[in-house]
Amino acid sequence: MSGMHQPATNDLSDGNLGNEPVLHAIDYEDVALTREGAKLIHHGARAVMRQYMPGADSEKLTASQAVALFVDKIFWEENSGGLIMCTDVADKSLCLPIPKAHWSVKGDFGMVQ
Repeated sequence: MSGMHQPATNDLSDGNLGNEPVLHAIDYEDVALTREGAKLIHHGARAVMRQYMPGADSEKLTASQAVALFVDKIFWEENSGGLIMCTDVADKSLCLPIPKAHWSVKGDFGMVQ
């Protein structure tokens, strides 16, 4: 697996009592989404387009294009088991949380999207 457990910070455990997220960078090629996970990303990408790309037709956005929008920065959140997928628009990062039930490392339940 390419880059699955690369810490997002140098020392993730220092001072963390379970209250703060513990993020690990993960490569998009290691991620498998459920159909519901892909739908969440599609819905989020359309919302991003409506707000930051008003000239684009968000209704024509395919599920694959939506997922591609959020593959640059992906993190596994250790405490919840969820996934956080981010994209940069208008000088800021926008991130979508994907619940633990809607994603897996490829091979765990097969790739859906």
